[in-house]
Amino acid sequence: MRYNSKTTVPNCTKMLMGMLLTFTLTPATLADPECIPGSNETDLKIPISSSNLSYITDFGLDLFRELFPYNATDRNFFFSPYSVWSALSLAYFGSAGETEDQIAMVLREEDKVSALKSWKTVEFLYKMRQENQTNYTLRVANRAYFDLDVSLRACLTEIFPSELQRIDFRQPDAAAVEINDFVSNTTKGRIPELVTPGHLQGARMVLVNAAFFKGVWLYQFKESATKKELFYSTLEDYTFVDMMHQKGNFGYGVSEELGASILELPYTGEAISMYILLPPFLSGRDGFSSMVARLTGPALHRAIDSTWRTQLEVKIPKFKLEEMIEEELMEALSRMGVTDLFDPTRANMTTFSEREGLSVGRSVHRAFVEVSEEGTEAAAATALISWRIARPVSPTTFEANHPFLFLIYDNLTHNVLFLGAYKNPKAAQGGRESV
Repeated sequence: MRYNSKTTVPNCTKMLMGMLLTFTLTPATLADPECIPGSNETDLKIPISSSNLSYITDFGLDLFRELFPYNATDRNFFFSPYSVWSALSLAYFGSAGETEDQIAMVLREEDKVSALKSWKTVEFLYKMRQENQTNYTLRVANRAYFDLDVSLRACLTEIFPSELQRIDFRQPDAAAVEINDFVSNTTKGRIPELVTPGHLQGARMVLVNAAFFKGVWLYQFKESATKKELFYSTLEDYTFVDMMHQKGNFGYGVSEELGASILELPYTGEAISMYILLPPFLSGRDGFSSMVARLTGPALHRAIDSTWRTQLEVKIPKFKLEEMIEEELMEALSRMGVTDLFDPTRANMTTFSEREGLSVGRSVHRAFVEVSEEGTEAAAATALISWRIARPVSPTTFEANHPFLFLIYDNLTHNVLFLGAYKNPKAAQGGRESV
């Protein structure tokens, strides 16, 4: 659903994400693969004008289901599937053998050349979009930090001329400062610390993806319209929240496939939107869990494509979430099929270094989001560190006063940048997600 532009008071949404993979040295003896055959093709150096990243969605949704106990009612969740995809893609480019096959299966990649084209194209597109528009801020950056004594394959510097960086992991304090400065600068200070010196003890390589998004609502919420209203985590568990209100024309739809209604809240420029998936709230039935269990990439994109513009009164809560995921990320990826990457006796990362045995031994993901009258602000950073609903005839109100799923979605690349679940305001106010 697209809208005509109109002047609004600045309402902002910010999102940041970062992904880090750190690898340790092991005495494994591995094969000597070639450096990404076909990666020197001319069309790799000339990014295409558009790219469709919808295939990433299934990876993100599968990971969401592995990470979040979505039938729970006592907590919320927020992370960046795009950040994890970016960092795991870096690991994919450096992998070989069975390790490469496992990562390719989970990422749904056919081969490294097509994956590299997509990765490079997206990097180029986000850079060009940022340089040529002022409606929103979207910054994406990738780095692969290698210890000074890691013998890198020379061809990699041609494929990743700006991503590869040398760093002295024997000085973990200084190394942590350098990595954290990169993440903090990219995320404009929202993630000031991704790793600690302790995380980097024995590290030989760290792969980092960091990104920042700040957007302004195309249609503003007025602070004077915000008022206390009840939010129901369950019929028995409810609390007052600051509920934002506005009336206007919004993209709206009902997905019988998912068992949910869907609302689009676009940001100025309309390239990026927040979508809210709201299941029914019925006694004795968990609509949220049923919706998440049915959720697939194609189903989500069909729901988004089926929205139509209609007059609505919109009510959504103000909220702020912060998430930190550590070993759970590695465990979730293992359950999805990436196992050798985390086993120092089996990991094959010889596309990066033919002489080193590298494996992932630790993971960290940090994410932040704030939704207010001004818009949304969000940040995320990840580190893998080595060692049926009837369609209403005339809907009038979209009231998000019970558990819902929300996502920040790039309409141009069909890419889910951030994904979250808001289920319990009390957890957001005082639990692990509080800020």
